[in-house]
This record gives sequence, C-alpha cells and structure tokens, in this order.
Amino acid sequence: MAEGDRQDEDHEARLAEQHHRLALARAGYAPPAPEPYELEDSVATAPGVSVVVRDRRIIWLDVHPDLLAQPPGAVSKAMRDAVNAALEQSLIDTPGAGDPGPDLAALGQQLADFTRQGGEALRRIQGLLEASMAKTGIRGDSTPQYVDHLFQDALGVVASTQAALSADPAPVVVGEGGDEANEVNATVTSGQVHTLSLTVVAVQYPPAQLTQAVIQAVNTAMDDWERQAAAVDRPALDVAALQAVSEQAEKVREQSMQHLRAYTTNLTSIMRTVD
Repeated sequence: MAEGDRQDEDHEARLAEQHHRLALARAGYAPPAPEPYELEDSVATAPGVSVVVRDRRIIWLDVHPDLLAQPPGAVSKAMRDAVNAALEQSLIDTPGAGDPGPDLAALGQQLADFTRQGGEALRRIQGLLEASMAKTGIRGDSTPQYVDHLFQDALGVVASTQAALSADPAPVVVGEGGDEANEVNATVTSGQVHTLSLTVVAVQYPPAQLTQAVIQAVNTAMDDWERQAAAVDRPALDVAALQAVSEQAEKVREQSMQHLRAYTTNLTSIMRTVD
C-alpha cells in the first residue's frame, strides 16, 4: 500500500471516530476516551535553517554556519520563518485551549478568488458549447443557470460567520521567553513567533550553543503564551447566530448539489445530441 493511501485511511479512521464520539455526546452519552496515538513531528526549513517541532515545542534546530556570518536580523528572520512554518502544522495536529480560530478574512479572500476563477471557467465552458452548437445546429440551454451564484452563496456564509464572531474578539495574548544569558529573546502571539531577537554576542555563539538558546527562548515563550491564552476569560459566543449560520451553510450545500446536478444533466443532454 502506498504511503499516501495509508495516511488517507488513517485520517478517515480518525474522522469516523470523532463523528462517533460527537453523536454519543449529542445523545447524552459519555463518549469513550480516545485511543492515544503517537504525535507526528512537524518539519520545516528556511535558507540555512532546519527545525523539528513536536507537540508545539521545538525539539531540534540546525543552523548552517554560513548563515551565522550574516547580520543578527537576517539570522533571526530565517530562524523565525522556519520555526513558524513547523509550529503552524503542530498547532493543527495538537490543538489546545486559547488557540487562534480560523482566519475567516483569508478564507473570504480565497473564496473571492475562487468565485472569479470559477465564473471565468463557466464562461469558457459556455462559450465552447455555444460555438459547437452553432456549428452543428443543435439547440439547447448552455447557460450555467444558478451554478455561477453558488460561490457568492458561500461567500455569504463566511460573511455571516464573521458577523456572528465579531462580537467576541479574542484578546491579544503575548508570551515572552529568553535564554539564561538573555542574549536571545522571543515573543509568541497566536501560536506563532512574533519576534526573535539575537544580540551580536548570540550570533557569535557556536551553532550548537546558539540553537539551544533559541530553543529555550521560543519554548519558554510558547509556555507563557499557552498559559495566558488558556486563562483568558472569553465572552460567551452568540450561539443563536452561529446556529443560524450553520443552517444557512446547510441550505447552501443542498442548493449547490441540486444546481450542479441540474447543470450536469443539461450538459450531458446537449453533448449526447452533438454526438
């Protein structure tokens, strides 16, 4: 079995388990304790830097000696980029209290891009069909009907979700940490390294000593951020508004399937006529 197939099966099994646990909870039964599984390492690289993160903590960091010849700012940026790339995946694998929610603004922008690209694709399909129909004398409706509005409906769901959550902004929490000599200092916000400061003395450390100082500073800052984020008193969410968003999303899903089926059937009928 290919490695990708095995990972897909593992993911589906975990997803099915979570669905089962959610169904039990909704029915008022206590779900069984989940089976423990081995945490996967998150690996990332940047020019001159390699990092491994496990359970939201750096366990290994390597810096190429050539990088240390650069100014402290360039060294810290390369380290921060690599660490943040690994931390991003690790936070997904091991979520915790106080973690940042999904970036709905970024999701909205992605959907806006998909709307534009999807509309262009539908127009191209319609143009090709109309050209073929004109040549063959075939008649039929090649318009996308309501399919081209589905992306707009999805954008509406995202906007509604943003509105439902806007009354509950998450407070900004900053974790701080440093090494024993105070030559390396880090701050963590939203589970990412916001700043990583290296003194001139720090970049003159041997690579092994520098990496240990960075590991200590970043991991301490993560400890501080997690502790503060978990203790924040957050306002109650607008459950009614979120429930309405959920119902709206379900309606969009059902309408999407209906419109896509109708459009596919219409295109199939036209293509059979052309044949």
